[in-house]
Amino acid sequence: MEYKKMDYSEEQTGIEFKSIDRFGDDRGDFTNVAIDGAKRSYIINNTQKGVVRAFHGHKKEGKYFYVPKGAFKFIIIHMETGTWKEYALLDSVPKVLYCPPGYYNGFVSLKDESILITFSTSTMDESKNDDFRIDFDVLGTEVWKVNNR
Repeated sequence: MEYKKMDYSEEQTGIEFKSIDRFGDDRGDFTNVAIDGAKRSYIINNTQKGVVRAFHGHKKEGKYFYVPKGAFKFIIIHMETGTWKEYALLDSVPKVLYCPPGYYNGFVSLKDESILITFSTSTMDESKNDDFRIDFDVLGTEVWKVNNR
C-alpha cells in the first residue's frame, strides 16, 4: 500500500476532537471525561518520552484517547486509502481524540511520565477478532520525531 500524508487543511472522515470540562479552584481541578458508548477503558503509562506504540487498528471498534498527564503525538492512518495525519494531545488542553473504526492509530510520548487513557467502543472479547496491526515504521522512523514550529 502507498501511504500519503494529508496536509493540515484536509480532514480525516470521522476523526474529531471533543472538548471536555475541567473545573478548578484552590484545591486542584476536576475533569469530567464522559464517553457515551464506551464499553471498556485502560490506562497506558509511558515512563519515558520517545516511547512509540504503533500501529494498531480496528474495522468495527472506535477509540477515544484522553491525556491527563503529559503529551502525545498521534498518527492516524486510514486502513483502506493509506492517507494519514498527525494529531497532538496535551494535558494542558483538555480534549478527547476520537479515532473511528477503519483506521490504524499509533502514538509517541512527548514527555516523561505521560499517561494516556483509552476508551473503547468494544469489549475485550469483541475486540479479539477485530485486531489489525502494521509495523511502527511503515511511514519511516522520522514521523515519530517532533518538528519545531
